[in-house]
Amino acid sequence: MMFLCLCWFDVEAFETMSTEEGAALGPACAPHDAALRAAGSVTALGSLAMPADAVHFVPTDGAPERRAGAYLEGRHQPGAFFLVEADSVEVAVQVASKHPAANLGGRLGFAVEVRACEMFITDMSNGAPGAA
Repeated sequence: MMFLCLCWFDVEAFETMSTEEGAALGPACAPHDAALRAAGSVTALGSLAMPADAVHFVPTDGAPERRAGAYLEGRHQPGAFFLVEADSVEVAVQVASKHPAANLGGRLGFAVEVRACEMFITDMSNGAPGAA
């Protein structure tokens, strides 16, 4: 089973981080990143642009309407994601607990959320499930 792990942060706190804190964050993350990779079940990992740089769409009169910014408003925003392939949510949670956001940056509002993927498709060349 595949699990999506969202790494959250507090945008306002992140923006007030000192230069020294920012410089120390990367090296502090390194051992946690290594432990996450060593778990062997992470299939993808990515960082997200800042919420202000996002674009989202909402349906308006049957057509997508483009809007600037993140869809979710508020201080807490997703800043990274990773996918874990595991036999159970318990195993996925164990893997996710190795991520830096689960171990560092309490002041920065870091958190990791684990969600099971009810459907997961890696090959879109044949269309969506049930498509003719």
